[in-house]
Amino acid sequence: MATAHLPIQKYKYHEHNGEPGCQGLEEVNRMFRNFWDPTAYWMCDKQGTRARLQRCPKSQLYSEELGRCVHYTDWSWTEPKEPPSRPKC
Repeated sequence: MATAHLPIQKYKYHEHNGEPGCQGLEEVNRMFRNFWDPTAYWMCDKQGTRARLQRCPKSQLYSEELGRCVHYTDWSWTEPKEPPSRPKC
């Protein structure tokens, strides 16, 4: 008997922009890194709604490590972390 090995779908940070799905309570009122634009971040206002794209103030970038916008001279690149959920298409 042959068995099929189906690949497990895993996202890489360059395949999507990091938008969370805002599906769980742990995502509400939390900022998430925009994988493609360090001047922006995602915010889940309410469970079950679409995340809102926000911009850092001028000369600032979003630090996933600190969970806030910081001056660009204090920012350093870190490996992106997947959000707990992804938007449903």
